[in-house]
Amino acid sequence: MMKSLDLTQGFETTTSAPTVALQGASRHIWSCDGIEFVRDDFPLDGASCLFVRAHPSAGGDELRIFLGGKHLLRRCGGVGGWLLEPETQDKAVFWLPRLPALRTLDGFGRITAEADATLTDFVMNDSGASAAYRLPDEQSLDFVVWRLQPSAEHTADMEFCTASTLERKPFFIYASHSATRSAADFYSHLVHGKVYGACWAWPKKLKICDELDALSLHMIACALGRSTGKRLYRLLRRQIVLALLARQEADGSFRHGEWTDEYESHNRLINGAVQLLASEFEIAPEPAIADALKRIANFISTQVDQTAAGPWFLHDSLEQSEEGMRHYPLNWERGQWLGKSTTNLLILNTHLDCMLALARHGTVCDDATYDALFKSAEGSLRTVMSARPAEWLFRRLLSIIKLSLLPKAEQARLSLGARALKRFGWKYVIPRWHLIRRRFPRLAMPDGYIERSLGQADFVHRYHGVHLMDFERLLACPGVDAKDPQWTAISDGLVHFGVTSRVPLLWKESEASKDSLAFWAEGLYRRCLRTNADSDHALLADAVLHLHDAGLGLPPSLLGGNGEILPPHLVTPTPSATDERLWVINLGNRDEASLLVVNTATTALTIAFERGPDSGVSLPEQTIAARNWALLRALSAPTARTIGSTANIAPSNPFLTPPQPQ
Repeated sequence: MMKSLDLTQGFETTTSAPTVALQGASRHIWSCDGIEFVRDDFPLDGASCLFVRAHPSAGGDELRIFLGGKHLLRRCGGVGGWLLEPETQDKAVFWLPRLPALRTLDGFGRITAEADATLTDFVMNDSGASAAYRLPDEQSLDFVVWRLQPSAEHTADMEFCTASTLERKPFFIYASHSATRSAADFYSHLVHGKVYGACWAWPKKLKICDELDALSLHMIACALGRSTGKRLYRLLRRQIVLALLARQEADGSFRHGEWTDEYESHNRLINGAVQLLASEFEIAPEPAIADALKRIANFISTQVDQTAAGPWFLHDSLEQSEEGMRHYPLNWERGQWLGKSTTNLLILNTHLDCMLALARHGTVCDDATYDALFKSAEGSLRTVMSARPAEWLFRRLLSIIKLSLLPKAEQARLSLGARALKRFGWKYVIPRWHLIRRRFPRLAMPDGYIERSLGQADFVHRYHGVHLMDFERLLACPGVDAKDPQWTAISDGLVHFGVTSRVPLLWKESEASKDSLAFWAEGLYRRCLRTNADSDHALLADAVLHLHDAGLGLPPSLLGGNGEILPPHLVTPTPSATDERLWVINLGNRDEASLLVVNTATTALTIAFERGPDSGVSLPEQTIAARNWALLRALSAPTARTIGSTANIAPSNPFLTPPQPQ
């Protein structure tokens, strides 16, 4: 038996009240005959997006989807997906970002299985278009479609069928460690109105809802919207906001269940929601977003363990009790250093991230409620990072461990004695690393290395880039001295260890660790914004080449799309290079334009930019050598939106070319 669904009815169904309502955006949720609907409406833009989920209870073993009227089906070479265009240009177009999928979900809404839906019939004629899909038992069929009213400013060709080289670039997604390469790729994450991670999360191999991935997508949409002027990216940005607001719990939290069936929460993901909503609030301030931020901040403020040194933010809800830690998926060590609770693993990156989330809420919402908590948490951080017991022992042990962090080719060239030491390190020192640190508690190590946690039983070099990123975030935080000697010394040490250990090259070789390159690059990017040093620019360019070689995308912050770094009124659009092998990093702002252009090719390339709606570009001819970089810099913002280089320096040209890296 076949069940039929008329898409027009889905777009025109009225509900009693929206689930979420913002200015010019609302979400409606309803169900009918075994089919669940989520519709996001954007009336000021003449657009709506419809998510449909058909269950086996819909009353048939097949679902036929029908759209009335004669349409032309086109593949969208620009942003991905397919476009259904009507005969007359004044009628709405329909964009299908991806084909229908079959999914199995558990009671928490986590995705346990996923596959392409099976097409059984497809018809297009003058009366309409229809497609039929098999609806197996115990699986749901999901699909999503947009309806958009075209305008002279936003034609279907401009929005969907053309794309700049910047739009086709891969962009790194923070939690999934994957990359988006088109607007259609957003719907690998946006599933039935919620933002999921695109990877099968360890250890249960589930796809979970993920606010940190939502933050990545929001930053990409912000940056590409500024650079292209396309309505589509503004709509995607607002849809992600609706998705977050609709998923927020009454206590302000978000639940994940990444590790257990206790449906635990992970605070770093929740902090991603703070950063996303704070950025959106600065773009479009409204009470619903302010209220959501207030409730999240209140929840985060309760996620602390009171130690003798001060409050320490917890990584996840399991750390709150012995019962929770019985479900913990990793080996861990009890301890009461500095009077902490035995279940507090003293995880550094989440503590920093919670501090920064509360600070961002305070800045954006002009709310000093948690200022004292922030200062106390910074004090406990100082105490933990100042601990240096058994320096002589750790210096020797770390020098042995560093042999295992070299690139594989360099490890193979070690002398016999060095190889014996390396073997001793990975066989005896690393497995006992947590036991040694339990006896001599510390996170800050010699030579600039920092451990992630005191309680986790592991040596975790993969978080080295995350630490650099987070300490640079701390140095840029309002209320923190950007020249604080302890924090700047930690940043310097992290860079020193990364360079001298050559661990980024090891990350590049390892499928399990290569995502660390993205956080290393973001840490260096933020450091460049602080130091403006050519040595840091060179390290950042090198990190970008590693990202390219490893098949990863650019972290979206590098496009100038991160509201934590710059408020929207100071952001300048990132121009799109004519040659896709040139990767452009936006280091500038409204007061001083600055672009780092990296040539990822094995041949010299000429710097040239496409002309877009936000920036006209005029350049004297300049080339970048293979696998090299150039910094285009302005002493003051250009009066016209023109980016230039000084192959021939003239007083009228605002850009200066620094010495090229050797």
